[in-house]
Amino acid sequence: MFIMTKENSNNQKKGKPKMFLLFLLIATFIWFLSKFSRDFVATIDVGIEYTNTPHGIFVADENKNIISFDLTASGFDFLYYKINRPKIYIDLGKYYNYDKSFILIPPEDFKRIIANQLQSGIIIKNISTNKLEILLDKLETKRVKVTLIEDISYTDGYKAVGAIKIIPDSIEVSGPAHQLDTLNEIFTNLLSIPNVSKNISTKVSLNTSFEKKLSFEKNEVNINIEVKEFTQKSILIPLTLKNPPPNLNIKLLPESIIIDFDVSLESFNKIKISDFLIEIDYHSKNELENYMIPKLIKFPDSILNVEIRQDKVNYLILK
Repeated sequence: MFIMTKENSNNQKKGKPKMFLLFLLIATFIWFLSKFSRDFVATIDVGIEYTNTPHGIFVADENKNIISFDLTASGFDFLYYKINRPKIYIDLGKYYNYDKSFILIPPEDFKRIIANQLQSGIIIKNISTNKLEILLDKLETKRVKVTLIEDISYTDGYKAVGAIKIIPDSIEVSGPAHQLDTLNEIFTNLLSIPNVSKNISTKVSLNTSFEKKLSFEKNEVNINIEVKEFTQKSILIPLTLKNPPPNLNIKLLPESIIIDFDVSLESFNKIKISDFLIEIDYHSKNELENYMIPKLIKFPDSILNVEIRQDKVNYLILK
């Protein structure tokens, strides 16, 4: 005689939920197979990528990169496409005509390309574009100026001598014509150097990340900056009268003017009065207030921050 113990009764009670879950999973699996093995009709989006681009040719930006169509396929295929958006690859070299600025793929060819690259056993209808027209840009080359972006500070008493040298100061850029038309200069990435007290010779990369379709001759340039220690110097320069009247004797008051400027220590004793020319143009005189304006015409390239101490010169007409 079988006597059900309390322990056996508890085991049977625990086993019932497990059996229920097992049957539920089996039923769900069978429903899933039945549901997704049937064919469905739905609209899907497909990405387009262009391959085998002929040399010297670019695909224009305004071309389609997504198309849609009605697809008849199994639920499993739709599930796959939902997770992994399909892509269609267009071989441009196969259809390119050197005399044309576009590529035209006929409707039947376009439909066949799509069908061949998707899974077999599917039906494609109602493609969003009847024919695929691909606009092309031809490669052109242009020489473009390089502009340095810098944040350079100098130690007190030190300054840069002359202009900053960028080598090369321009580079060739190749790409679609409509992009080159608006490209007039290329900027470097920021060159930041604090407290400079000696010559700078370094490389800096160009900021070429703004347009992937452009091709650049170089990705970096050399930067050379001559740096010297400067001090201030003052010198008295005689004035030169320009366009004096032939029948009058003009006396300038004063006849010389002091100018102040910054000069490197090594050039301090090399600066001469003859290196400067300050002119007074008689034709530009102010007759009402009886003065003329001195203008600095010539000075050495090696000096900086040149200032004339006097901005007006009086004059007397001697008879």
